[in-house]
Amino acid sequence: MELGKKLYIRSLVNVASEPITYYWPMRTFITRNPLRELEDLPFREAIKEGELLFGGRGYLRREDYRHLYSMGHIKEEFLRESIKEFLSSLELSESLPYEELVFALLTQKITEPAYNLLHRGKAKEEILEALSEYFMEDPSEVCRELFLSIGVKNTLQDLIKLLTGKDPGRLIDELVIKTAFDFLDEGQSTIDMPGRDAGLYRAWRELARRNLRFLLWTGRSLVSMLKDLEEPEEAIEYVLTSYELPQPAWEGYITLELAKLKGIAGFIKWRSHNKYYYWQKVHPVDMVDYAAIRLLVAKSVLDASSKDLPFRPTYRGIEEFLSKEKEKAYLMHEFSSRNCPPQVAEDYRKYLKNPAKHLQEYITLKAQIKAKSYYRFLSDWLKAVDLRLEDLSAQEVLELLRLYHLLKEEEGYVWLRAFEETHIQKLVESIKLPEKNQEKPLAQALFCIDVRSERFRRKLESVGNYQTFGVAGFFGIPVAMVDLRKGHEEFLCPVIVTPKNVVFEMPYSRKGIEKDKALSQLLHGVKDHILAPFVAVEMLGFAFGFDFIGKTFLPDTYAKAKDLMWKESVKTSMMVNKLSEKEIEDITTYYYTSLIKKALEEMGIKDADPYLLFQTCLEEEVSLPEELRSVVEVLRSKYRVERGFVKLFEERLRSLGFTKEEQAFLVSTTLKSIGLVKDFAPIVFVLGHESRSENNPYESALDCGACGGASGIYNARIFCTMANDPAVRQIMKQKHGLNIPEETVFLPGIHNTTTDQIVLYDLEYLPARYVPMLERIRRDFEEARRLTAQERAIALDAGSPEQVYRKAYDWSEVRPEWGLSGNYAFVIGRRDITKLSELEGRVFLHSYDYTVDPKGFLLENILAGPAVVGQWINMEYYFSTTDNEVYGSGSKVYHNVVGRIGVMTGNYSDLRTGLPAQTVLKEGKPFHVPVRYTLVIEAPLELSQRAISRIRKIRDLMQNEWINVVVFDPQKGVFYRYLKGSWVEYQKKQEVKV
Repeated sequence: MELGKKLYIRSLVNVASEPITYYWPMRTFITRNPLRELEDLPFREAIKEGELLFGGRGYLRREDYRHLYSMGHIKEEFLRESIKEFLSSLELSESLPYEELVFALLTQKITEPAYNLLHRGKAKEEILEALSEYFMEDPSEVCRELFLSIGVKNTLQDLIKLLTGKDPGRLIDELVIKTAFDFLDEGQSTIDMPGRDAGLYRAWRELARRNLRFLLWTGRSLVSMLKDLEEPEEAIEYVLTSYELPQPAWEGYITLELAKLKGIAGFIKWRSHNKYYYWQKVHPVDMVDYAAIRLLVAKSVLDASSKDLPFRPTYRGIEEFLSKEKEKAYLMHEFSSRNCPPQVAEDYRKYLKNPAKHLQEYITLKAQIKAKSYYRFLSDWLKAVDLRLEDLSAQEVLELLRLYHLLKEEEGYVWLRAFEETHIQKLVESIKLPEKNQEKPLAQALFCIDVRSERFRRKLESVGNYQTFGVAGFFGIPVAMVDLRKGHEEFLCPVIVTPKNVVFEMPYSRKGIEKDKALSQLLHGVKDHILAPFVAVEMLGFAFGFDFIGKTFLPDTYAKAKDLMWKESVKTSMMVNKLSEKEIEDITTYYYTSLIKKALEEMGIKDADPYLLFQTCLEEEVSLPEELRSVVEVLRSKYRVERGFVKLFEERLRSLGFTKEEQAFLVSTTLKSIGLVKDFAPIVFVLGHESRSENNPYESALDCGACGGASGIYNARIFCTMANDPAVRQIMKQKHGLNIPEETVFLPGIHNTTTDQIVLYDLEYLPARYVPMLERIRRDFEEARRLTAQERAIALDAGSPEQVYRKAYDWSEVRPEWGLSGNYAFVIGRRDITKLSELEGRVFLHSYDYTVDPKGFLLENILAGPAVVGQWINMEYYFSTTDNEVYGSGSKVYHNVVGRIGVMTGNYSDLRTGLPAQTVLKEGKPFHVPVRYTLVIEAPLELSQRAISRIRKIRDLMQNEWINVVVFDPQKGVFYRYLKGSWVEYQKKQEVKV
């Protein structure tokens, strides 16, 4: 294939894959909007596009909204306002009380039209005839719409299912799923797919040509095609051309094929855009490979089934069938898609035997049955508002019918607006600005903005004189962390940030850290040795058996003991400072001489000087004995001991840690952004958060979203190490105008949101004089834990706080906690405005003081980072609730981990991309409140407008109605809302005190 054509196909696939949202691997589960790639569309349009592509509902069912309304979660006044706005967009006569009719239909249990519910009594013939005429269908128009749907709504296999009832898509999915998981496996499978280093398409091509499974299900068709299609671009062009698809339809058709398995496609898309991901480097894959395989498998399955079809499975073949045999096609479609009334289903064979003769009979019977069904429904609907159907004219009935169908399309949005308005009003009314407490706090605590922190903060403030702050859980420290227990990098920051600095966790020694030896041990190991797994199992077999018994019979007691054993056995500290050039040189020399020693042992060479060999490998001129010259070549070629790689190694070491200036900037920026710039308490706790649970593939989804689905403890420890450094404080004072008293100590800890425990770290740095104070604070932490667990126990159906605690360690527990379920708002402002609010653990709280940010730059940072991540979380929960099967991941009970990259349902399914049912549903009803995110900013309106205008993502989300935005101007005491493109006064608070 010529280069130009090849590039065209690649760009075509990349554009076609744009609606597919990234799916991150399970270990770093990132909550994201499943329609994120459609956010450039208005919300309502994106909902419809998502339904078309993925088949998912964007709103709850009417019965769910009705249940929420009956529970008082949706106010009648807002529902009526939403109905009025819906009706205002329609041109209706004034002959009927439409508002009351719509309100009754939404809130009362009025049975919908159904073929088995027909009007049986006397009917007004004029109305019945009008309804029958309304429901008369034109087979030509139905067939035309079916044909036009190819590449827009349906693939060829979809049309086969709609016309024949046979579903080749199931077999296509099964074959593609097996192929994808074989290739994408990250060490779970006992047998690797051969040839993966060549890339997905080439590895699969070689395998499929000899694979019995493909031969059985596709015959010789696939093998025949693969013989000449060496490149994926050639395969894509060949299939689409053989389908006889017009070229303008290619992009849409590819999109539909990719959307069939959106989880696998989303993961491949993510991997292809992360070239430094280990598995992508060793086993490359991209969307072109995947699209080619999907299209080839689909074509081979259609070819194999073509002999059983009444048409050629191509674009033109279906067009010919729908136009030349439209009577037969229409009737086949009616029965295959279950549009046929059951009353005439038994005559199916008669109708198909002579379609032209019986077509009109069928259409008439169907229209009459539908007319009787709707007659009953409309009669019941009108009775709900004390009206009689018989008193209406035929024209009024048809207008009412038109209203009903329009409402069916828009009722989800009608409910949603009322639902949101109820929550916004409740939140706004809870916001107050009381007189500030002038008493200096006993301690201050920085918590993650996570909604689960709100409960604990509220309880802690109630038990003592504490001042709490909310900040993104990575504490403004984007870092690649090397955990002592893991030995590999883990990005600890929002996914929209790429960290440039690496920090190592090091064994702690009061005498200091031997950086060269410790680094060498971390960088040079035998973890990839083939005997390592075997040795590990032999050594740890007894421990594993004990682990099994402990988790099963004494989960909480065993877990406490295990955590204590690890915590007490190894003390560590964070290596946050940059290495000097001398240290880099020493570490490099130590590492490579150690490597050369190992290589010499493997080659059986003794008495050679590793250091001399290292220096020789870096020089072009070699002056060594003849027997060592070959050794140098081996070291250069096999062990990469040569100048280029050594330089890369040194550059890598230069990325370790932060300069003092960088540390001062990061710490001061975080403290300024939350308004903590004066009146520091003696102890400032920096509390990350994590969620503890056992046997839970979704554990990372419950950890810190701001830390890439990881615990926030390392960010907290790094922040405190920096903030406690006298040299860093001096730079902060001189360059950033932030003076932290010498007696103030920053202490890191972790808030476990499953148990509500606070665990403190690095206590060895705490001055002895603070120990009595710390003991008092710990008692208050424990009381706050008890009160928080008591509050959470109600929703978890736990009889006591102790049962809440046990859920974290019971590996049979499907719901260790509710996570962020219920989240609906993000407040950026001083804690004082929400301190008296009962927010029920459902609101993100990011501290911000506009008085220290006159230009709005700090507000911009909050809007661009944490506020955007909050919207991702909100939308993940929203869509996982509205359609848990499509946008969520179904029940945890049936989940199986696949390839160590994600979960599937049972032993065969797409990657499940959203949240499990246990996270968002309770007894089949929504537990999460699926409303769009409400962003509340406490700042003067002009400052807020300037900041928002400079953050394009927030501006686009506002304009496309993905989020609601409220600005509380404390200087005027007025709440403003962004509605339909402009700012309007929403509510005035007379009691506000500035």
